[in-house]
Amino acid sequence: MRTSRPTPHRKATRRLLSAAPLPLGTLGLVLWFIAVRRSDFSHIGQLGLVTILGWTFFAGLGLLVSGLSLELVRTPLRPHHLMILVIGLVIMLFGTASAVEPTARLVDSWVHAGFVQYIFVHGHVLNGYDARFSWPGGFSLGAVLVGFTGQTNALDFLRWAPLVFELLYLPPLLVIAKSSGVGRRAGWLGVTLFYVANWTDQDYFSPQALNLFFFLVVVATVLAAWKPKGLSQSGGHGAGLRARIAQIRAGFTLRRMAGHDTVATWNGTLTVGVLGLLLLVCLASAISHQITPYALVLALAGCLLTRRLGRPELVVIAAVLAVGWLSLGASGFWVGHLSDIFGSVGKIGSTFGSNVTNRVTGSASHRLIVDLRILLTATLFGLAVIGSLRRATETRTLEFLVGAPFLLLAFQNYGGEVLIRVVLFGLPFTSLLAASAILPNRSGAVAPLIPRIRRRLRAPAVLGLTVAVTLFGFALLTTVVRGGNDAYEAFSIGELQAVNFAYDHVQPRQSIGLVAPYLPVGQRDVGSVNVFVADDGPTVFTLRHDASALLRAQPEWIILSQSQEAWGETVAGFARGWERSIENDLIRNGYRVAARWSTATVLHAGAGT
Repeated sequence: MRTSRPTPHRKATRRLLSAAPLPLGTLGLVLWFIAVRRSDFSHIGQLGLVTILGWTFFAGLGLLVSGLSLELVRTPLRPHHLMILVIGLVIMLFGTASAVEPTARLVDSWVHAGFVQYIFVHGHVLNGYDARFSWPGGFSLGAVLVGFTGQTNALDFLRWAPLVFELLYLPPLLVIAKSSGVGRRAGWLGVTLFYVANWTDQDYFSPQALNLFFFLVVVATVLAAWKPKGLSQSGGHGAGLRARIAQIRAGFTLRRMAGHDTVATWNGTLTVGVLGLLLLVCLASAISHQITPYALVLALAGCLLTRRLGRPELVVIAAVLAVGWLSLGASGFWVGHLSDIFGSVGKIGSTFGSNVTNRVTGSASHRLIVDLRILLTATLFGLAVIGSLRRATETRTLEFLVGAPFLLLAFQNYGGEVLIRVVLFGLPFTSLLAASAILPNRSGAVAPLIPRIRRRLRAPAVLGLTVAVTLFGFALLTTVVRGGNDAYEAFSIGELQAVNFAYDHVQPRQSIGLVAPYLPVGQRDVGSVNVFVADDGPTVFTLRHDASALLRAQPEWIILSQSQEAWGETVAGFARGWERSIENDLIRNGYRVAARWSTATVLHAGAGT
């Protein structure tokens, strides 16, 4: 049979498509730069960051995603080109807020800078002040970094911390993808999906962002250091139910628990050395965050059960370190507060309510952001389920690593953010399974559970279009929802100046009052100046309640600001201009305007204008 040769036109088209990805990515970044330069933070709307990004941003995002998609379906793969394009995508997704907004966003990042400042100045933590001081490892490292760089505080680190952390995650993510058994092309797609679906906004200057890096490093090292021993083939698509049940039961045998179904990829000396380093990372995690050490223990246990960890001691020691620090190092937190730790054990319904139901409130714009977050997460998990059914594999480690963090919902009392952390801990592995829905691996002892799609549906053109639409859809949703609260979680220069004015004039043991906790406060005078927040709980109170709470507390200084006003209109349901009403009430009760900016007002008890 004669084989048709490529025509000159087809050859030219292939050369063009081969050369196109990097120029498309470069043009996309140029358009992104133009969009950043044109964005005006003062015009931000209730939908947050997306309201001030012009068409050039989305055009640039589309071009970059198109270039990356072409590179992903190209044969052969060019890892260096993929790396450049993925880094460009990370910059666009996680550097936009830092480049557009005039100050660091999220009040917790400013609070953490205050904790670092206290340790840097005093050389120790402030006991009894905040529960987070019971896990001081991350803050202490921040104080070391401040001293090493010759700074006097950590404020210069806040603004670009999200981009730095996201780039820091890339190396262990690539190792996880390479060692997970999903195939090179699906591995790169999974890493990209991790970034385009990461709306959780947990990468600000914080111990949790650092600890996610620890988590990824440990899991990546384990997957690279051990591989599963081969199993007998399960019979392809016709594999019987008994064979699959037998494989599941084998995961709970003493042989499996002892790590005998695993083969080390490195020599004994190197493996022992790496094991020692992993224990140091587990120790660093145990003393720097409340929840990550337990997520790490669950992940290690999942690796052990699925033949990807050959040293059960690592699971035991990691658990001992986590519980040991809670029992001894964090005893100042839990003494008298046991209900804060164990009060939610088994109460999955109330935990789900505080994480989901209680957040679907406020204006239509706020509910839209929450709904889109739920839709994005559900879509990714739906793809992951399809990928799990379509792929053949040697082990179900990825599925275990996705499911293991959900046990934290039943055993951890971490407030209204635990579900976000659970999704984040599983996101690297959920993304790889989602990539397998498009690019499933077809070889492995564990056969796929659904039949193979016809070959023609995997043609490069169809595959490239599928990848491009998937990546752009997730990237667009993440851009919208990640910055969806920035109308009140991002701050203007005037608001920062108002906060600094209050700190410059407040006396030790006096208070600064706020209606809601949405200002860059907490970075100074930790332990000597109290910040009182009238509406700082899971329940949204009325405007009358907040005004009465401020008057009862009688803080010496009160700051009213644009971000708090946006929170009131977007989340609490207050009428437009509600801050003017509170300001008038405060003035009638003895407060006077001490300073005013276009986006903030500072009032002082008894001060002249």
